[in-house]
Amino acid sequence: MSDSELTSTERRPPWGYIMTFVWVVLAVLLLSPVIGIATLFVFRPDAISAGSVDLLMKDGAAIAISNIAANFVQVAIVALAARRPGWSAAEYLGLVWPSGRDAVTAFLILMPFLLGYDALTYLLGRDIVPPFQVDTYRSARDAGMLPLFWFALVIAAPVAEEIVFRGFLFRGWVRSERAALPGIVLISLLFAAMHMQQYDWFGVLQVFCIGLLLGFTRWRSGSTLLTILMHMLANLWATIETMIKVEWLS
Repeated sequence: MSDSELTSTERRPPWGYIMTFVWVVLAVLLLSPVIGIATLFVFRPDAISAGSVDLLMKDGAAIAISNIAANFVQVAIVALAARRPGWSAAEYLGLVWPSGRDAVTAFLILMPFLLGYDALTYLLGRDIVPPFQVDTYRSARDAGMLPLFWFALVIAAPVAEEIVFRGFLFRGWVRSERAALPGIVLISLLFAAMHMQQYDWFGVLQVFCIGLLLGFTRWRSGSTLLTILMHMLANLWATIETMIKVEWLS
């Protein structure tokens, strides 16, 4: 059963559809980019002075630094918004442990999905590792910032994105069994749209499909912690593939 069903009459209902979206816009589109850019001014002013968005998007070290700061702000804002009367932030955001059965089922579905999408990508004659991943990995390596790059991709980004999308947005938009399917699809579309600067249509489609898988896992298990772990594994898989291509196949 989804934990979106309220179990206490003393709780204030979750934020409504519009206010949930407003909080996410505030966290993801307004405040966190400002903090990310401000962090770059402090730690990587050379990346800002380059004056080219295209160059910045290929700078793995700069992306890691700015994204970690932005991710922190995103989590802080939605955690603050989640502290509704009768709720703890962790409960509101679904930060509860899943059952062992749900965890095993989720990972048994995730791994074939990752392998299958790689196989489809290969059969279509496309690069399994997109240019964006190659460019950012190589630039982070050359700058001596690979540990931070790995942390940003494999830990910070999955934690923040899942807390925002499968945690906060899910709580506000998936309020009943009837709302589950449209809510999950809409959240997955927004999740995919956030990656349009990084990937072409095929990569964005993959992000959308992963979003659907994470959304249904959140619905069936009631646990955002489980989707965080799945997201970490997916990003780890992609980063290992990138490392193999850059270090041994280039």
